Amino acid sequence: MAAERPTLDTVAQAAGVSRMTVSNAYNRPDQLSAATRARVLAVAAELGYGGPDPAGRSLRRGSTGTIGIVLTESLSYAFTDPGLVAFLRGIADVLSPAGRAMLLVPTHAGGAEDLVRSALVDAFVVCSLGDDDPVVAAVRSRGLPLVTMGSPRLKGVPFLGIDNAAASGLAADHLVALGHRRLAVVGVPTTMTLDPDGPAVPSRGGFRRRVEGFVAAASRHGVDPASITVVEARNNSTDAGREAAAALMTGRRRPTGIFAVSDALALGVLGAAADADLHVPGDVSVVGFDGIDEAGYSRPPLTTVAQDLRAQGRLAGTAALTLLEGSPVQIPRTVPELVVRASTAPPRR
Repeated sequence: MAAERPTLDTVAQAAGVSRMTVSNAYNRPDQLSAATRARVLAVAAELGYGGPDPAGRSLRRGSTGTIGIVLTESLSYAFTDPGLVAFLRGIADVLSPAGRAMLLVPTHAGGAEDLVRSALVDAFVVCSLGDDDPVVAAVRSRGLPLVTMGSPRLKGVPFLGIDNAAASGLAADHLVALGHRRLAVVGVPTTMTLDPDGPAVPSRGGFRRRVEGFVAAASRHGVDPASITVVEARNNSTDAGREAAAALMTGRRRPTGIFAVSDALALGVLGAAADADLHVPGDVSVVGFDGIDEAGYSRPPLTTVAQDLRAQGRLAGTAALTLLEGSPVQIPRTVPELVVRASTAPPRR
């Protein structure tokens, strides 16, 4: 028969102190002498007692000290997405000095609603979930402070994001102004596979709006929308972008200007061009979206529609903390800008 798990009372009895003294050794060490605390902790370690239950302690305090970040991606995939990593770093920039932790809650697999309902957090930041996603309803049922990023837009809930369609229009304006008329777009499907053997999950709605915005802007400049080739990568990664763009690099009517809905995909387009022995930007110009750090280090450096995702992460983190203080939140609007680098030039005549 397994031995009973030691409790706070077990430690108190073994150490010859009160229950409150053991509790203070963990929760209020300033209330004890260094010698008393060291003796209590030594007895606890000998008995195999790891300290008060964190869940119970959080309930007593009325705070967990943790902000939940709800993601559509699996955790392993999330850390391969440089844009998402930049956003999470921005949140951490704010939470860390405030003594707060961050809990990532993936929603791509079964049981996501239960994960949300059982998460020990004080507030949520929801990233790019669909309006009708049942996880959103589960988040709202908690009644905790909530911030959304990208989507959904919820009445009375602080939101941060950009006008993806208008922002991608900057890429179309730039390529057409350079003289490009044979255009292509590398996007992602409405559902995508994040991991090789994983389930298909909804892609972010912003990706779709970027394709629509690019095509609409190009058509305003007289480019026939039907002439714009749109290919879909299997997911939002550099490898997937390289695979998808390979088909664009051949043929007599190959595009001279390519827009990718993320910098990760655009870096893959650069790789596909190199595989086909095409020069960027001499043979094909490439524009990305997001403004991740890697875009400035690529060869050639990537022209991109930059939106400073790390700064948006800071805004999200600050908004969550402000809501926890009971203060109103006013999130400033983020306006992307076109950063022109060496991956775009006029087409060869």
